[in-house]
Amino acid sequence: MSGSETAPPGAPLSTNQQFLLMFDKGPDQGVFGPRHIVGGGWRIEGTVDTEALRGALHDLVVRHEVLRTTIGRDAETPYQLVHPPETPVLEEHELADPGPGAARDAVAHEFLNRIEAGTCPATEQPLIRAALGRFDDQDSVLVVNTHHTVSDGWSMQIIIRDLLQFYAARRGFGEPELPEFAQYGEYAKWQEEYLAGDAVAAAREYWAGNIGDASFSGLPTDRTRTDATGVYSVHRFLIDREVTSATQLVAKQLRSSPFMVCFAAFTLLSHKITGATDLTLATITSGRNNPAFNETVGPFFNFLPLRTDLSACKTFRELLTSTRNTCLGMYSHEIPFGEIVGVAPSVIAPFADPTCAVQAFEIFQFPVGADGNPVGDLKVSQLRRRLLDEADTADIPDGVLWALDVHPDGEIIGSIRFNSNDFDAATLENLAADYTRLLRIALADVDAPLESVLAAE
Repeated sequence: MSGSETAPPGAPLSTNQQFLLMFDKGPDQGVFGPRHIVGGGWRIEGTVDTEALRGALHDLVVRHEVLRTTIGRDAETPYQLVHPPETPVLEEHELADPGPGAARDAVAHEFLNRIEAGTCPATEQPLIRAALGRFDDQDSVLVVNTHHTVSDGWSMQIIIRDLLQFYAARRGFGEPELPEFAQYGEYAKWQEEYLAGDAVAAAREYWAGNIGDASFSGLPTDRTRTDATGVYSVHRFLIDREVTSATQLVAKQLRSSPFMVCFAAFTLLSHKITGATDLTLATITSGRNNPAFNETVGPFFNFLPLRTDLSACKTFRELLTSTRNTCLGMYSHEIPFGEIVGVAPSVIAPFADPTCAVQAFEIFQFPVGADGNPVGDLKVSQLRRRLLDEADTADIPDGVLWALDVHPDGEIIGSIRFNSNDFDAATLENLAADYTRLLRIALADVDAPLESVLAAE
């Protein structure tokens, strides 16, 4: 630090926040735009006390400082600026009642999609909003949106759990039963020290050797990307119980995980699209490598490159073994993506290519914050079986995002989020169908030649 530079007045930025700044396009679009949202929807059985819910939202903002934190830029070094707590916006809606059962379920998902396609400006405090839609006095839908710069998928499960506990307390069911936790600002301070350690230095060497001068394998776009504001859409698809069961069985037999099996199939799909055998593909992890921060709300998610060489893989069994080894190496050397870019800068080159999009692939692997058990006088379950496409939805910073969720009923719910300025919806629909077909065929005989798997219809 130079003699003229003063220490920032707040906590330092985490590497995740620093990375997000690289994609900053101002307050109207991009990562700090009003549609860079992560949220969720929950079905509620029981009468909802709106004032108690509004108060619980305020309690939530008091507890988790990050929900009222912005990035201060009035010093040479950006920092976290924590604002006083304010009560979040809570909208109320009356939902059209088509009758009980599946018809109501469809309306609930349509409501979730509609609210998710709304805004949560990073310039307005706090960075969380909610909407309550009622079918009647005993059946309603709660949607909670947060700005993605202060939250992630894991955080949403903490948020709904804490919100319900605060609600129950305000309804007279005793003090909230919540675990001890650390604020996100404390995590950023811890991370600053951690990154200076020997373990991270060794991990940097691993990534420099593993990735080298490789770049992410891009998905060719239907149209050359322009500077126009992105319009993001999502295509959702179902992987049936038979294939889901086979995924879990093969994972167990070959000492892998469902993610490894699904990612191996994704690698095979990418090979089919590009013809390349040396593929570097992206995945997203929870980024929570220190259990001390498992109860902390904040943007922990991490973006990691997985490099696989298919040239020596003759069967899906061999491809899965290679994928497993790659994943285990990644997990044991995981560091923030910005640190990887520092030693392997060419990996992000395709982000600047207007003729392709970088794809990221993930399986949701975080604890469920509301699983249908009673909390106070309410019973709350997450809306997870989402199969409705959205032509206009929440933004992502760039590229294409695949996400799979292994549903409790034995199916996998998949989604692909993409910029409709770059792709036709039919392109992603066909990709999802190809992926599901490849996964089904590969799992039917893991020792079949990959050429026959790719050629099968």
